[in-house]
Amino acid sequence: MRKVIFFNFLFSALFVVSVSAQTNPNWEYWISGKVEVKRGMSGEFEKAAAQKTKKYNNTADTAISTYKIMDGPDQGKYQRIQGYKDIGWFNSNMSSNAGTKYWMKNVSQYVSNYEGRKVWWRIKNLSHNWDQGAAPKKHINKRIRIIKPGKNWDFWRFANRITQVYKKHNYTGVRGVFKVASGGNENEVIFVNAFDDFTDQGKFPNTDKSLKELYDEMYNGSYNKDLEIYNDALEMWGRQIERMTLVPELTTQL
Repeated sequence: MRKVIFFNFLFSALFVVSVSAQTNPNWEYWISGKVEVKRGMSGEFEKAAAQKTKKYNNTADTAISTYKIMDGPDQGKYQRIQGYKDIGWFNSNMSSNAGTKYWMKNVSQYVSNYEGRKVWWRIKNLSHNWDQGAAPKKHINKRIRIIKPGKNWDFWRFANRITQVYKKHNYTGVRGVFKVASGGNENEVIFVNAFDDFTDQGKFPNTDKSLKELYDEMYNGSYNKDLEIYNDALEMWGRQIERMTLVPELTTQL
């Protein structure tokens, strides 16, 4: 009975996606797109994209961040990201506009492949230290996870408990949790850990105990069991991690 009650709580807290993906007025939306540049033309691309960013992405409403993927199968690609959008943003900004026309005329000539947009919603109550007013971090570790159908409970239970440990013990790291709303696998989730210094990606300032030790204290020694259940909730091929580095010239400076 307790499990049923908690599952209903998770559902009401938006831990499970509704079928009306792009129509929830309470969600915070993010839009991303990966760009593959023609061989040997990274310099030309960055110069043209920087001019477009400066000209058309110079306000809080139009702000954009660009990261370069540093390893994995997408190494060398650029990821352009816009965030903090509400449902009304889609009325005017998903169609062609001056910025898009400028890109097509002046930047697209250096692009060999554009994978297309993905729309995400950020799960606020699972994110930690995510500050809208902060400048984009220099580095991101992005963990991509694909949940097996019917395994939402097993997946989100562990993720939620990790967040509670972070909150209780004032974890200093920055984490955002995002789920696909449109443009991809609806069971895809990403955990974004953002930081400026590889030697300080987050810590528990008031204790020398590890995450596992703190988790076990809060949840009756269940870390290993909960982690196993969480891992079993993922598709065998549903694990990937990417390291990304900010490209300041292609990122809005406010």
